[in-house]
Amino acid sequence: MWLVPFFVLSALGLFARPPAPQGALQDLPPASAREGRGKVAWFGGSFEELLAEAARAKRLVFLDFYSRSNTYSKKLEKVTYCDPRVVTELSEMLCFSVDVDSKDTKVLRRRFQVLSAPALVFLDADAALREQLSGYLGPDLFLMELRRIKANTGTFSDLRTRITQQPDDLDARWKLACKLRTVGDLAGYEAQISELRERDPEGRSNASRRLRLANLHAVAAANLELEPLYTFVESEKEPAILFEGWLSIWELEGQAARSVHEPERARMHVLRTFAAARALWPLVPAEQVGYLGNNIAWNFYEGRAGASRSDLEFALEVATKAAAAAQDVPAVVDTLACCLFAVGRKEEALKQVRRCIELDPQNPEWRERETEFQRAR
Repeated sequence: MWLVPFFVLSALGLFARPPAPQGALQDLPPASAREGRGKVAWFGGSFEELLAEAARAKRLVFLDFYSRSNTYSKKLEKVTYCDPRVVTELSEMLCFSVDVDSKDTKVLRRRFQVLSAPALVFLDADAALREQLSGYLGPDLFLMELRRIKANTGTFSDLRTRITQQPDDLDARWKLACKLRTVGDLAGYEAQISELRERDPEGRSNASRRLRLANLHAVAAANLELEPLYTFVESEKEPAILFEGWLSIWELEGQAARSVHEPERARMHVLRTFAAARALWPLVPAEQVGYLGNNIAWNFYEGRAGASRSDLEFALEVATKAAAAAQDVPAVVDTLACCLFAVGRKEEALKQVRRCIELDPQNPEWRERETEFQRAR
C-alpha cells in the first residue's frame, strides 16, 4: 500500500516562522469544547494561560489546529492521538487544540499562517516557534518527528541559532529557506536565498546546487520536461544531492506516466520510473528506508503488468528491507505481501497479510487482500 507523505522528505520541499500579527489574542472556547480528542490530555485554559504555564514550567507547547469536518484531522484523533506511545511522549508537553472552523481562533490562525487543518505547531517555552508541520502523521511517523523536535534538530529555532552563530553556514540557510516557504513566509524565504547567493556568487556550495535543483524541479513539474534534471544528476557527485535529484526524477516520471494519454509515451515514462527507482534506491538514507522503500516497491507492484521478472524481484528486495525497517506498520507489511504474491510466493504473501490483520484488525482492506490471495492459490 502506498504511504501518503505528510511532509516533504527531501530538501526539494519548500518549509518557518510566519510573522505574528499585531493585536491581542482572543480567548478560545472553554476546555469542554476541546475534550475527547483521542487520549491526549489537552490544556483546558485560554491560549494566554497556556503560554504563561509553559513559561513557568519551562515546557514545550504542541498546538493542534484541527477541523471536525477534515478527514485527516479525524484520523489523527482516532489513530495517532489514541496510540499509547504518542500519548506518553506528548505528556511531557502542554497540548492545546485549536478548532480552525471557529471564528474565535482567527487571530491564532493568522499568527501561524494556518490556512487549513491539520496543522501541527510546536513552540518553545518562551512561545518562540520551534517547528511547524502539516497533514496527517501516523503514530510511527508522528513519534519520529516528535523526537526530532524535542531534540531540537533541524527545527526553526535550531537553524536560526546555527545561522546566528555562523552566518556562512549556507546549508542551514537553505534548510531554513525551505521551511519558511513551506509555511508561507515568502519574504523570509527570499531573504535567505538572497543571502545565499551573495555569499556564494559562483553557486558551488551544496546549498546553491540544491537551490538549482529545486528550480529545475519546479520547471519540470510545470511542463514535465525532465531532461534538464537528467543532465543535473549526470554531473552531480554529492550522494545526498544525487538522492534528491533522483527522487525528483522518480516522482515526476511517475506523474508523467499518469498524465500522458498516448499508450507508447505512457509506457516510456513507466519504464523511466522503474529505472529512476533503481538509481534512487542505493541513495536512500537509512531513516527513510521504511517509508520511501515502501513507496518504491508499491510503485513496481502497481505497474506489475508491464514489469519484468527482474523488476518484480527488485521490488521484493526493496519491500523486504522496508518491512524490516518498519516492522509494525501495516501498510508496509501489506506492500511486502503484494510483492511476494507478484513473484509467485503465495503462501508467504498470505502469512504477511495475516500479520496486517493482527496489527490492524479494524481495517477491512487486509481481509479483502487475504480473500484475493486465497482465491488465486
